[in-house]
Amino acid sequence: MKWTRMTVRWLARVGYAARGLVYLVFGGLALHAAWELAEAEDVRGSLEAIHDEPGGAIVLIALAAGLAAYGIWRLVQSTFDVDRHGWGPRAIAVRGGLLVSAVSHASLAWAGIKIALDWSSGSSQPVQHAVSATLDWPYGRELVVALGALIMGAGIAHLHKAAVAGFRKWFDAWPGAMWWIDPVSRIGLSARGLLFLGVGGFVIYSAITLDPSDAKGVQGLLVWVQQHVYGRILLGVWAVGVMLFGCYSLIEAFVRRVGLGAKL
Repeated sequence: MKWTRMTVRWLARVGYAARGLVYLVFGGLALHAAWELAEAEDVRGSLEAIHDEPGGAIVLIALAAGLAAYGIWRLVQSTFDVDRHGWGPRAIAVRGGLLVSAVSHASLAWAGIKIALDWSSGSSQPVQHAVSATLDWPYGRELVVALGALIMGAGIAHLHKAAVAGFRKWFDAWPGAMWWIDPVSRIGLSARGLLFLGVGGFVIYSAITLDPSDAKGVQGLLVWVQQHVYGRILLGVWAVGVMLFGCYSLIEAFVRRVGLGAKL
């Protein structure tokens, strides 16, 4: 149906734009933390920072709606295979990653709504809580290792996409614009890939030590980087990369080819 196709296209484009804006704020806060020696925040901390600005609650609800739209788009990508990945082993891994992305962005959208409506109970450690709960299950250590490997796999996928410029095949951009779109996309994807690698590595480490406190989410990872020699410089460089990932997402909102396949 034509209406369905148009709706999905708008969900995708609004979703990419919302993700881009959130990561621009996230990267900006990380850069500020590096510059001012303040404690780094995670993505949810970025949502709280938006809420604290004048009119922030309204902006935050709009962003949450956009993130929810992005989650729906990822769900459509995964279940309907609109990008025609197929059913091979690699394709199933890609589509599984899209499904995980759908769930994570839906969770982020819900977090944004709770913060906007003052339902949030404050900062939490979702990664540590998840690891702590999983370690109590049968084969909990193995499951935590699998979780960490999955997160690290997402990071490797981002780095591979940056290295081979895998985003190009989806972009309907003027060739002359690719001279700046290409490096922005490569650096942004690499920065997010490194984030996943770090979080996943610490999750696996927590399975080895059987200590959930060794698992670090985004904020814990950034604080850990800050505490090391040249950590302030490394955090600042990485923050610029995250802001470029936000720019990459905004670029996707305008030039990404939204394939809808035959089933829609």
